[in-house]
Amino acid sequence: MKDNHFKKVCDMIELKQLKYFVVCADVGSFSKAAEILYTTQPNVSKAIKALEEHLGFSLFHRKSRGILLSSRGKHVYEYACKAIENIEMLASFSQTDRIEQLQIASNPSAWMAKVFADFYNRFHVKQLHFQLYSASVAEIIKRVAGYQDELGFVYVMDSQNTAFQYILTRNHLEFVELKKTQVVLYLGQKHPLYQAREISEAELKKLKLVQCYEDEFDLNNYWKITNPQGKDMPALESVVVTNSDCVMMQLLQTTDLANIGSGYITADVDEKELNGIPLFEKENVVMFGYIRRRQEEHSEWGKRFLEFMMANLESGDPVKGQME
Repeated sequence: MKDNHFKKVCDMIELKQLKYFVVCADVGSFSKAAEILYTTQPNVSKAIKALEEHLGFSLFHRKSRGILLSSRGKHVYEYACKAIENIEMLASFSQTDRIEQLQIASNPSAWMAKVFADFYNRFHVKQLHFQLYSASVAEIIKRVAGYQDELGFVYVMDSQNTAFQYILTRNHLEFVELKKTQVVLYLGQKHPLYQAREISEAELKKLKLVQCYEDEFDLNNYWKITNPQGKDMPALESVVVTNSDCVMMQLLQTTDLANIGSGYITADVDEKELNGIPLFEKENVVMFGYIRRRQEEHSEWGKRFLEFMMANLESGDPVKGQME
């Protein structure tokens, strides 16, 4: 009997009722909710009343100056928000099933941006949609594990590999290394050492940095730069942290800040605007590659993108990529 009642309630609750309920709870007023929902107050009141009848209890305390969630209403609100989000996600899947997609994520990378643009110019077709999401290593791990992206391209210090592999294993992921690069110090034209071809440890310690992101596997958080004697350098001072590569480039071009990243930026930028100095390259190795879900075949377009990228890597160009 209880199961029959549960099924009856589930069958009767409508998505519109849940949406009306959430908006009413957010604004604390049926009339304001009606304005937001482009309907009338009687329609909102009717939907809320029907939902309350289905559930068998009141969702709101009606006050002279608005409405407040009841104790049970607060619990319903939490689950209604999740239900709406999940249903909307399912609806988006039904739309995307009609077209092919290439969904990838990457650490901020000028080289990746160029490869992606070249790939689009060669392969764009009417029924193909592209997504390139720029994110930190930790967020890319979550996105690939959560099926938001098929591939996630990252730069990780070789010294971090044990911990990195542990996190990947826990998330049923694997890392495919494509190329090794190195730790590079980038200096803009405003920096007094802009013309330098190398930098001493004493000068390195004086630098003020602009860096991207801060999480467990982002390069700037665990640089642990090693000198030629095998000793770890002290942590350097990051005075600006940003998730915008545009802000990063603007600060490097117009201030005396420096940046520690991996590989090289494009040759045009290197020559005209920034000076890249490798930091003890034999001691500080950065792995460049992609994260994927274990034991899962790549999509047709995922395979094409990897083949296209490998052709670019094998053409002799260095990995000109991440500024952290």
